[in-house]
Amino acid sequence: MDNLYEEIFHKYQHDVFRLIYSYTLNTEDANDIFQKVFFKLYINLKKFKTSDENVKKWLFKVASNECKNHLKSFWVSRRAVVEDITDLKKSENVDNMIIDSLRRISAKYRIPLFLFYYEGYSIEEISKIMKLSLSNVKQRLKRGREKLKGELED
Repeated sequence: MDNLYEEIFHKYQHDVFRLIYSYTLNTEDANDIFQKVFFKLYINLKKFKTSDENVKKWLFKVASNECKNHLKSFWVSRRAVVEDITDLKKSENVDNMIIDSLRRISAKYRIPLFLFYYEGYSIEEISKIMKLSLSNVKQRLKRGREKLKGELED
């Protein structure tokens, strides 16, 4: 059982962290949520026989829900925003201008863009992860692209 947990952890840790970070834009909050997600995996490990793609979907769904709960919390809504995107810039080989532009877009549009372009999920899979209709996901992707384009032109 511990071997399966370690295999899943090593296989998906970076993907899960990037998703969480795209919600929170804060390394400390992302680390806290990351720990909660993998603790829940450890508790529910008997549901999984192998480290297949269903585990990744499950992890993304749990991470997404944990992030939403975190962002609704009293403390998060009352604190000042601290810019903390430098870790992501250092750890990923991506264009810094795009990351900065994505950071300025609302999470409503940023998360579907991240899941679609960075993680390679289909619209149907994003719909299940975010608990949205297919048309809503398509609309958010369309508007997110427009907003990203506007940010990049500025």
